Amino acid sequence: MLGIMELVEDKNNNNFNIKKYSDKTIYFSNSNYIEPIVFHQDNISTFSVLKPESITIKDLQNYFASVNLVLIGTGEKNIILSQELIKHMHKLNKGLEFMNTESACKTHNLLLSEKRSFVSILYP
Repeated sequence: MLGIMELVEDKNNNNFNIKKYSDKTIYFSNSNYIEPIVFHQDNISTFSVLKPESITIKDLQNYFASVNLVLIGTGEKNIILSQELIKHMHKLNKGLEFMNTESACKTHNLLLSEKRSFVSILYP
């Protein structure tokens, strides 16, 4: 007989959980964003790099001391980041995950619920 696993909704009502992503808008419980944002250490701010493919290691350096993983939501479609950035992150032994923003929002919430050390950069 196979065991049955029930999935239980995370009741963690953190203001940094993403409630929804649609129509190029990222919805949190208290605010909505239509521009690129960065979530870092319980703070959300705008991210100055306008296109995910333009992100360089210099744009991420301020986060390395406090996180082990950089999560990047590249918009409606998955965009491959620069090989130079990928190689540099590997040399630093830091995780780099990039995917479409819908998937990144789900991953963001999962990482948040696990209290992981990460930064999210999300492009609507």
